[in-house]
Amino acid sequence: MISSNPQNPLNFKKWLQVENLEKVRDDDSLAMSSGNVHLSPEQRKQALSINKSLSRARIAAEKGHVNCQELRDMVIKAIHEAGGKFDYAEIVDQESSKAVEEITSPVVFCVAAWFGKVRLIDNMEIFIRNGDL
Repeated sequence: MISSNPQNPLNFKKWLQVENLEKVRDDDSLAMSSGNVHLSPEQRKQALSINKSLSRARIAAEKGHVNCQELRDMVIKAIHEAGGKFDYAEIVDQESSKAVEEITSPVVFCVAAWFGKVRLIDNMEIFIRNGDL
């Protein structure tokens, strides 16, 4: 959600407020997108690999596997094995949006992949408490 304050339009921090909202998903857990209607039933089933692999990566990170390259490789492999074409996968710090190589604070794992002619994007937050590492 973004709100504005016209009193001071040049100070972005005063007139923009960014709120973290849950991604809206279909009943089968696929992230809602206008492109979903262009997926065949088989491609839709394959596309579920994005969310499933992100969930597995989050669980792995919560168990102490915090190397981002290893987590990215795990997700990319799952997408390829499901029949998708990997586009990008990045793990970024939740506050700065800068890419990280190791998870030491809350991050967002962002993924894009092609299934047929449809490019899908998804993301998942990963929270690691300092005591968990």
